[in-house]
Amino acid sequence: MNRPVPKRMKKNREKMSSKQRNILAVVTMAWIFDAFDYLMLTYIAVDIMKEFNVTAAVFGTVTSVTVLARLIGGALVGVIADKWGRRIPLITSMIWYGIFQLISGFSPTFTLLYVFRFLFGLGMGSMYSVGVPLLMETVPRNKRGLASGLLEIGFPAGGILAGLLYVGIYSSGSWREMFYIAAIPPIILGIYTLVTLKESKKWIRQQSAQHSLEKIPLINLFIGKQLWNTVHSILVNAGFLVLFYSISLWYPTFLRIEHHFTVPMVSAVTILLNASAVLGSILFGNLSDKIGRRWTITLSALGSMLGAPLFVLLDNNLLLYIGAIIVGFFGPGGVWSINATYTAEHFPLSMRSTGHGLTYNAGNFFGGMLTPVIIGLLSTQYGFGAVMTFGVLSSAAFLILMAWLWKETKDMDMSI
Repeated sequence: MNRPVPKRMKKNREKMSSKQRNILAVVTMAWIFDAFDYLMLTYIAVDIMKEFNVTAAVFGTVTSVTVLARLIGGALVGVIADKWGRRIPLITSMIWYGIFQLISGFSPTFTLLYVFRFLFGLGMGSMYSVGVPLLMETVPRNKRGLASGLLEIGFPAGGILAGLLYVGIYSSGSWREMFYIAAIPPIILGIYTLVTLKESKKWIRQQSAQHSLEKIPLINLFIGKQLWNTVHSILVNAGFLVLFYSISLWYPTFLRIEHHFTVPMVSAVTILLNASAVLGSILFGNLSDKIGRRWTITLSALGSMLGAPLFVLLDNNLLLYIGAIIVGFFGPGGVWSINATYTAEHFPLSMRSTGHGLTYNAGNFFGGMLTPVIIGLLSTQYGFGAVMTFGVLSSAAFLILMAWLWKETKDMDMSI
């Protein structure tokens, strides 16, 4: 006699539908194109500094002002998305940052580049704040880690695209053309999303169940039991971002200045790092659905710490390449693979977009706004390699601590 399959077993076998895969593809592509532009600055930093006659520390503040804009855009649009839906804010954010990618290439002065990067950051923060909750509310719970890992290939994949563009069309003084090309894909993707994407069903059900207006979600983040969830999410995202910026932001500049790499060599080693990160993100994201978020962070952070000395300090090109593979696999790959689902799992449905947008970008404000400037300042005394290595080691250790101060959430119900 055939026995009925228990509900728990059915749930574990649940697969993504075509609509769910489309949402995963849209949000991932949006993140790739976002990163494509953002990481181009790491390749063309030297020439922008030369053209506008600014120091590394001053140039680092371009990233800082973008991070500040991401905090503002992410928090405000997160509130809008929780009140009026995920779809329109997501579409608007993609077209918005595509437009300001284009305009950035026309910057006649360093001050105007500041302004345009601030406006770009508003759209960048909005996209991630809305796109991640939409994705995590859509995919089956047993696929959230994998979906997060696939989504988080966005930044290393964007870095690979930037590296290919850099080696393909770059020559001295042509940094502006890189912005022009980067502007096209997100605008096209925004139009495609307008046609194909529908509103989150879980958000619609939650809205229809409400009979009165609640407190502003932004305030609810800091009330009662939710307070520690919010604070922890900010702290862990700060750790994520310090790790990321310590690895990625100044790496091409480090290779050109301290190792005297040519343009093709810089492109090759950074593409290698990002390709390793893509693989790590997929593998660790899938693994997190089995062993949980806590152990995924712990193992990948330890791997980052072990590879950090090889990553930059040794004056040996072969070991430098090996270090790039190791750190890419465990850092922007493993550690970052669960950022999307881990942050979203801190918040209930009614404030998820607000909470994700605020805490991710607040963490980015502390981790991403200060780290580029600090590395730029300290590099003049200690060199990029030593400062970047310290950033990786300290942030990885901090993330392990934060992981064990938080509950395991891999089986959390995202419909409430």
